Amino acid sequence: MKKIAIFHPSNELYGADRIMVLAVKALTEYKPTIYLLSHGPLTDLIKLELPNAEIKIFSDMPIISRAIFNPKGIVNTIRKYVKFKRFIKKEHQLNTFDKFYVNTLSCSMLLPALRAIDSTIITHVHEILENPKIIAKLTAMIAFKYSHTVVSVSLAVQQNLHRLCTKRKAKSIVVHNGIPSIKTSTQIRDNNLTFYLFGRIKPEKGQWYLIEALKLIPKKELKKTKFYLVGGTLEGKEHLKLDLEHQIRVNGLERFVTLKEFTNDISIDMSFADVCLVPSLMKDPFPTTVLEAMSAGKTVISTDTGGAKEAIKHNETGIIIPADKPKVFATEIRKLINDRFLICKMGTNAKQTFNNHFTINHFNRRWKSAI
Repeated sequence: MKKIAIFHPSNELYGADRIMVLAVKALTEYKPTIYLLSHGPLTDLIKLELPNAEIKIFSDMPIISRAIFNPKGIVNTIRKYVKFKRFIKKEHQLNTFDKFYVNTLSCSMLLPALRAIDSTIITHVHEILENPKIIAKLTAMIAFKYSHTVVSVSLAVQQNLHRLCTKRKAKSIVVHNGIPSIKTSTQIRDNNLTFYLFGRIKPEKGQWYLIEALKLIPKKELKKTKFYLVGGTLEGKEHLKLDLEHQIRVNGLERFVTLKEFTNDISIDMSFADVCLVPSLMKDPFPTTVLEAMSAGKTVISTDTGGAKEAIKHNETGIIIPADKPKVFATEIRKLINDRFLICKMGTNAKQTFNNHFTINHFNRRWKSAI
């Protein structure tokens, strides 16, 4: 059996983490060895979904983050790079890997060390990086210089990479994500129209943008609605949740907006949802939440900042809004509040689009062809 080494920078259960597992699972002809910085929730998912995978923890992988760009961070990163280069050379001598799969540009510093080994390198890009510009350019240049193939999760990601790096040695292709369908169940429902926003609590994910929109909707129209914001904060960022709760209170939205903790399984919440909100202010490469909602036959309102518009056809399978116009956001919410038939129609169309383009089988075929 052929062997593949996978390098991944985090150990959580967000989009890029889950897509990595799906990507490796599709490569049934390979025996995978997955290198992580630490143990975490992702480790358990790998053990469940990839029982033939070997997990190795190497805490000295040089990963790109803001913390490395100071004198101490630079010295520490160089030290880690030297250690990693020795480490992976020994690992390759033991395993003779046929391919290296580097997941996310955060791992791009690994690429020069991997290129010194005679194996094919695939870099899977999930980010739209713009700032700091020097870092964005550097990571794109490294990816295209040292990879054999650079796979972008959306056209938006690919176009951003091409703007950053005009001299490209590696092959550049787009492989849209696909996922297993969300298994929703029939729930006993009240008459409230329910809107769900799934995502870590931070301004870039759009929770504050939603509050700005809800402020513009008459309370009498919100009477039969509930908005659930599902997600937690990063350690050390707990003040963001407190601020969000404050914004909900001062705008008199406590009856309509509820915060819920992050869950690894969103199927129950998705069962209750009528509409899924993805109002990212950041350039979201290709939001997994959009695909999850479409698979469950839910109408999605998403911003036009990244790859969501490659999955959603405006006013047919969902709604696309700008990221800086709360009045437009409020208008679209009001439109759905007053037209439940439209919600059902777009949800049905979304489910059909998912079945035609974004199932796990579609992804497996696209990904295996790329590899």
